[in-house]
Amino acid sequence: MLARERVLMALNHEEPDRVPIDLGSTPVSGICRGAYADLLAQMGLPGREIRTIDIIQQLAGVDEDVLQALEVDFRPISSNPPADYRLEIVDEGGYEAHFDEWGAKLRRPKLAGHYFDRVEYPIHESTLAALERYPWPDPDDPSRYRGLRQQAHALREQTPHAIVGRCDLGADVLARPQWIRGYAESMLDLAANPDFAEAFLDRLTDIAIRAWGHFLAEVGEYVDVVAMFDDLGMQDRPLISPAMYRRLVKPRHARIIAAIKARTKAKVFFHTDGAILDLIPDLIDIGVDILNPVQVSAKGMDDTAELKRRFGRDLTFWGGACDSQRVLPFGTLEEARAETRRRIADLAPGGGFVFAPIHNFQDDVSGEKVMALYRTAREYGRYPMRVT
Repeated sequence: MLARERVLMALNHEEPDRVPIDLGSTPVSGICRGAYADLLAQMGLPGREIRTIDIIQQLAGVDEDVLQALEVDFRPISSNPPADYRLEIVDEGGYEAHFDEWGAKLRRPKLAGHYFDRVEYPIHESTLAALERYPWPDPDDPSRYRGLRQQAHALREQTPHAIVGRCDLGADVLARPQWIRGYAESMLDLAANPDFAEAFLDRLTDIAIRAWGHFLAEVGEYVDVVAMFDDLGMQDRPLISPAMYRRLVKPRHARIIAAIKARTKAKVFFHTDGAILDLIPDLIDIGVDILNPVQVSAKGMDDTAELKRRFGRDLTFWGGACDSQRVLPFGTLEEARAETRRRIADLAPGGGFVFAPIHNFQDDVSGEKVMALYRTAREYGRYPMRVT
């Protein structure tokens, strides 16, 4: 069975020959550079240059031979950075830093620093005038979409894989204010300055809809999945109350998803970490087809069999492979295998499951464990299920 056929069956809640497998088709189902180096060594492929495809998260570009060896069914396509933006890493003594295209400053310690964290924010005031002065990214910039049709057509015609599309300006309605206004400030704005907050969210929503329109005009007929992102959960509760989500954010998410579905038949993948059990019916209501990453260590998300029972007819679960906070970094190899078998047994029956890490493999996860997870998926993810 071709990978694309396998994926489409699973996304339509049918059982193909085996569970589809992902690694690296999105920036939330990939692998960090250190973990990838260890995986390459485990596979007998050390010494090669590792591409960085996400500077903030320090994600590695997974090489094609590795994707094939792990039997990964997906390949990504994403919008381009604008032609007038150049990423420049500058030396700040014990740190290295850069500005993103939104004008936020990010910094990473040179010693023992894994990621770039935002340390300066370009919007300092919660006023409508500040929003008017701010130099918003241009979703109509043609350089963002140049060459995408040819890339997508080649992926469709020359490979058997399912294609995952990502539009960089097409998501993060709730998260983006945290990144360009400040985390605490943006949360306070939602409660204390709702006129400003709604104007902010509306501006981001309009940008997202325009960006998706251009992106899907180029690739909409070729992609099988489109991925959007907006973290809604913390470890033990939603990031904002369900009532606030339904009042302020859900209508904007609904507008974006409706615009996407008007332009493509692709399934909508929605990434949110955390304890979002109470929000899952809302996500289904606005047209989300795929929930990622199923953070099993968060409150209410551990009982994957119950998640499947309650929501498995409406959602595909993409992720949930193995507890990424305890078992992957600290558990034994057998614990990792057993956890993986359990999640496959809970989530795979009847289709509607894509095997992937819970967010990205971090640098403290050994290549041996990564290999063990993918071997387990290939062995126990075959239909009819025989996981015990």
